[in-house]
Amino acid sequence: MDKYSIANTTKAEREKLVADAVAMNLLGAELLTKENRSLLQRYVDGEMELDELRKTIIDKYKKH
Repeated sequence: MDKYSIANTTKAEREKLVADAVAMNLLGAELLTKENRSLLQRYVDGEMELDELRKTIIDKYKKH
């Protein structure tokens, strides 16, 4: 995951990574919620690392 850390990527690279992941998601999964899209944007903006993002989303669904 260090390869995709905020310190090792530019905002443009993070935008492309997220866009690619969202496109793959559209092939067979439900649409992302507004909340999850907002979390992804925090990664793009350099506010949240992927590990933290993943944990936040998993914890959210464990509570349901």
